[in-house]
Amino acid sequence: MEPIYVSTDTELEQAVSRCADSSVIALDTEFARFNTYYPMVGLVQIATQQHCFLIDPLAISNLAPLAALLTRSDLLKVVHAGSEDMEVFQYALGITPAPVFDTQIATAALGVGFSMSYQRLVAHYLSIDVPKEETRSDWLRRPLTASQLQYAALDVVYLYRVYFDQLRQLKHLDREKWVLEESAKLNELLPTAIDPAESYLKGKGLHVLNRRQLGCLQLLYAWRERLARSENVPRNRIVEPKQLFSIARLGLDSIQKLREQSDLSSRQLRRYGSQLLDVMQQGKNRLETDLPQSILADSAPLDKKKLKKLKETVDKRASELGISPELLSRRRDLESLLRTARQGVAVLPDFMKGWREEVIGHTLLEVVQ
Repeated sequence: MEPIYVSTDTELEQAVSRCADSSVIALDTEFARFNTYYPMVGLVQIATQQHCFLIDPLAISNLAPLAALLTRSDLLKVVHAGSEDMEVFQYALGITPAPVFDTQIATAALGVGFSMSYQRLVAHYLSIDVPKEETRSDWLRRPLTASQLQYAALDVVYLYRVYFDQLRQLKHLDREKWVLEESAKLNELLPTAIDPAESYLKGKGLHVLNRRQLGCLQLLYAWRERLARSENVPRNRIVEPKQLFSIARLGLDSIQKLREQSDLSSRQLRRYGSQLLDVMQQGKNRLETDLPQSILADSAPLDKKKLKKLKETVDKRASELGISPELLSRRRDLESLLRTARQGVAVLPDFMKGWREEVIGHTLLEVVQ
């Protein structure tokens, strides 16, 4: 089918109208993220059974019809490895598409491959080689080339076809529920939507800090997160995690101390020095009751025999199902299960709730107990 380039408000309304009778669309984005916090969308691609639309968000003034289409509860949006696409839509449209079906997750559920690329997906299901020449194109530059437009169109035209092949196999194996549950998680905990006050929990070595130091670090991370968003720059371009950790641990509260005891550059000191000191002062003034709880390091070694037994259980079940073990459980989930068991009652981690609990979770609890 010939792709339709959509570059005006009227053309967008017409495109959305043509999708009105569809129950499934294939969806993709092309974006740039060279020196920004947020992904900057350059193109949105949609394919139905009859049409392929290449929507230019840089030329359209009102994207509300697109947002309404992507949040229709009766319209399934098919994506491939769609986590970054969700970030794109969250920033560009203020929404995240739902419901969604991720074909990369489906390949794992069908035992075709784990974390399979789009090129391999199309080659496997359609025996077609997808060109890669435009993978690193600048999608914000205008006009887009004919090669770029063709590349973008194929990303959804083939995706639409692959979906129905996967759906047929998933229904036969009674695994469609797995894919829909996992795909719904794409909209959870988007990195660009995390609560700034919780961002410090991604840091390393937190267990060596006392509550006051941890409270300072929490405020430093939150400051950096808000600044990165407001200036739309990468977090580490402001201050790196190891620098924030050092400032909090040493309690650096003057420009001289920052200059002598931190590894901040002269540029960072000039631009952010006073702000960092203000944040540190806030941390030192926090009431004890407002400080975060200490993070305890679990230094006790895990039972290697039990961990091996759990891993063997996962491998065996995965072999029976003909899927990758990574889809059923990650090593850190098995370790978490052992730690809770050591505390008295074994509890499945959140990752293993839902369909995994029925498929492998109950068995793992029996093995641990």
